[in-house]
Amino acid sequence: MKERKKNVEKIAVFDLDDTLYMGNSHIEILCKYYKTKLFKSIFFKIIGKLFPKFERKILNYLYQKIGVSVRENFTLDFNEDVLNILQEKKREEYLILIVSNAPEELLINAAKNLNVEYLSAPPYLKGDVLKLKYSYKYLFVCTDNKSDLDLLLLSDDAVITCKNRHKPFFEKKLKNKKYYFLEG
Repeated sequence: MKERKKNVEKIAVFDLDDTLYMGNSHIEILCKYYKTKLFKSIFFKIIGKLFPKFERKILNYLYQKIGVSVRENFTLDFNEDVLNILQEKKREEYLILIVSNAPEELLINAAKNLNVEYLSAPPYLKGDVLKLKYSYKYLFVCTDNKSDLDLLLLSDDAVITCKNRHKPFFEKKLKNKKYYFLEG
């Protein structure tokens, strides 16, 4: 039986890693658990650029070796500027969703701590997952991620939390969209 879409007036979608969180939860939990900075190193970033599927397999394999209780209780510091936007959207009666490709335990814990809902979605397909699960009249998006372009193109309004060097990418891709930059 086909799952029914939830029908809401307004949705505010927030990316988790490097947007709500002040870092990448998947990388940070690995660094903390294995007591290494290898996963943040230039070497590992090069592997990720050259062999993204291989990098993802390594990260997921090592993540699964971490105890469940550690995974379920791991948090990072939240970005206060983004939390202020989230609270504003709550006051404006938006349905608040974290949409992320972070490991599910990390996503669930962040959503629980913020008392919001979440969707797990692969990179570049967040917009498809959102459209599959929800119908809405107005969409706000807050992200730092170039892979969230599909969501940004669906949005009526957005805040992009990126570094200055990434602004030209978003400016080029979002010519006729309403968006604002928040220094990431």
